Amino acid sequence: MDYAIASATRALLAERGYAGMSVEAVANRARVGKPAIYRRYKTKTDLVMASVSRQLPRIEPPDLDDTRAELWRAVEQGLPADGRSYVSLVGGLMAEEERHPELIAAFRESLLLPRRETVKRIIERGKARGDLSMELDPEAAVDLMVGPFLARVFAGLDTGPEWRRSAFNTWWALIRAAPDR
Repeated sequence: MDYAIASATRALLAERGYAGMSVEAVANRARVGKPAIYRRYKTKTDLVMASVSRQLPRIEPPDLDDTRAELWRAVEQGLPADGRSYVSLVGGLMAEEERHPELIAAFRESLLLPRRETVKRIIERGKARGDLSMELDPEAAVDLMVGPFLARVFAGLDTGPEWRRSAFNTWWALIRAAPDR
């Protein structure tokens, strides 16, 4: 049932946008009653955030004592497999910002910023180990990985496994500490 509700929510968001979708429409599409949705989610915003979060696995790289391996795992877990549908979904949320600022605020607070913080903590740990440049700004480093992904999605270019590995290798070359001479 949770899968059907989340799937219906994402489909209706794509078709109608946040303002045009209703809990009733989600219930009809998912073939559940509205009470089944409201037992799980207090508000329409909560419903949408839960549905969006299902597209993004948690970023939980353990401390492997290997900064490169930890960051690679974060990239694998952090970049959605289907970049196009994810960016379309988030674009729809952004388009609603003026009329429904609570929606994008909830997205940022519950999903986007915690994910960024996780990667920034890995970067700080890597700096402490001496694996990454001490001058590296963790915020900028995250942007240096995510930016190319978004640019390729916008351009309609491949962001599959081969591209991800190549982009990661380039990113790693930019952020790692210079080897001792």
